[in-house]
Amino acid sequence: MGSRRESAISFVKRPLFLIVAIGLVIRLVLMPLLSYDYDIYHWALVISNINSGNGLYGLDGYYYTPVWGYLLGFISHAQEFLVNIGGMGIRFTDLLPIENLQFHYHIATITSIGFNITMKIPFILCDLAVGYLVHYIVKDRTGDSKKAVIGFGLWFLCPIVIYMSGVQAMFDTFSALLLLLTVISFYKDKYFFGGVFFSAAVLLKLFPGFCIVVLLTYIIVKNRENGLAKRRVIETIAGALIMFAVLMLPVILEGNMSEALSFVSSRVSDPFTMTFIAVNSILAVLAAFFFGYKMYRTDPKKADSAMLMYVMLTVAASLLMSVTPQYVIVVMPFLILQIFTSERSYLRCWALLGVSAFLGAFILNNFSLFGMLSEYTSFVSPGWVVSSMQFMETGVGINLISLFTGIVNAIQYISILLIFAFYFTDQINERIPILGSILNRVKGKGGSNNEPW
Repeated sequence: MGSRRESAISFVKRPLFLIVAIGLVIRLVLMPLLSYDYDIYHWALVISNINSGNGLYGLDGYYYTPVWGYLLGFISHAQEFLVNIGGMGIRFTDLLPIENLQFHYHIATITSIGFNITMKIPFILCDLAVGYLVHYIVKDRTGDSKKAVIGFGLWFLCPIVIYMSGVQAMFDTFSALLLLLTVISFYKDKYFFGGVFFSAAVLLKLFPGFCIVVLLTYIIVKNRENGLAKRRVIETIAGALIMFAVLMLPVILEGNMSEALSFVSSRVSDPFTMTFIAVNSILAVLAAFFFGYKMYRTDPKKADSAMLMYVMLTVAASLLMSVTPQYVIVVMPFLILQIFTSERSYLRCWALLGVSAFLGAFILNNFSLFGMLSEYTSFVSPGWVVSSMQFMETGVGINLISLFTGIVNAIQYISILLIFAFYFTDQINERIPILGSILNRVKGKGGSNNEPW
C-alpha cells in the first residue's frame, strides 16, 4: 500500500504531469469566464444550421472549406449525447451597441456558458495532442527526455496557444496537429498517410499548402539512393487525392465550391490590404520554391533535420501575408523543435511571437471577452462591457485598439522576420557586418545560444 502511494506521489511530482496540470487549470478557469463573442457565435450558428438540415452552406454563416464544418458537426453530436447544455445562446438587447463599433466583428448574441465549455474541450484535447507530438519528435531527434518535456511545456504553456483554445476557440491548433502528423508520417516512411494528413491540413487552413515543394523534395532526397523516390511521390499524391475527394466531393456535388473557398477573398476589404497580401503572397511562393530547392540540395543523411527547418521557414513566410494572432499557432511547434535541434536562440523568437500574438488578440477583443459573464452572471454588468468597449475606440480621442494592435502587430511581423534573420545569420555577418553585429547581440551569439538546447 505504501509503495503505491509513494509511486502516485512520485508521478504527480513529475515535471510533465505538473506542466499538463498547470496548463489544464489555466484553460479550465478561462473556459467559463472569457469568450470572444463573434467567432464562437458563428460556431453555434453553423451547428444550428447543421441540426436544422441546411448543411454547411445552405444558410449564411459558414465561410470556410468543409473540414472545420465536419468537426463542428462531430462536436454537436458529442454535445447532444454526452451533456445537456441547454440553449446555445441568446440575443441581448443591452449589448446591441457593440455591433455599431468601428471594429465591427462583434455581435450581441452571446453563447451560453455551457456551450462555451463544451465547445472548447476539443481545442484543449488538440493542444494536448500537439504537445505530445512535439514531445515525441524532440525525444526522437535528441534522445533526451528532459528536453522533450521542456518542448511540451513551451507549446502547452505558450500564451497564444492557451488563449486560442481557452478563450477564443479558433481552430488553428487543429491545423498545427495535421501538419505535424504529415511531417511525422513522412519521417517514418508512411507516405500515403502523409499525403492524407497534408491534404486535410491544406483544406483546413491555407498556410500548410506552401510546404508542398519542401515536402515533395524531401521525399525525393530521402529516397534518392534506394531508387524509390517516384513510387513514394505517387503514394503521397494518391493519399492526398483520396482525402481531397472524401472531404470535398460532397461540396462539389452540391455545387458549393465557391462558398467553400469564399474565405480566401472575403477578408480582403481595401486596396492597401489587397496590395499587402498580394506582395507577401508572391514572396511566400518564392520562399516555398527557394527552401524546396535548398531541401533538394540537402545530403540525404541530413534530410530529416533539414525538412523540419524548411517547413518552419516556409510556414513562417506564408504568415507574412496576414499578421493575425491565431495564424502563428501553426508555426509554433516547428519553432519549438528548432530550439532543440538547431539553435537555442530561436527561443527568443518563440517568446516574442507567442507574447505579441497573445497581446494582439487580447487587445483586439478587449472588453468583449466579458460579454458572457455580464449576461449569465453578476460579476460585471452589460453596461460596463459596452461603455468599456466604446472607451477603447473613442474615450481619449483616438482609437486605442488601432494604436495598440498596430504596435503589437508590428512586433509580431518583426518576430517572424527575426526567424529568417537567425537562419541567415552567417550570410548577414558576411555581407552586412553592421547589421550582423546587431543581430548577434539580439541572438546572443557566442556560447550556448549557437547550439541546440
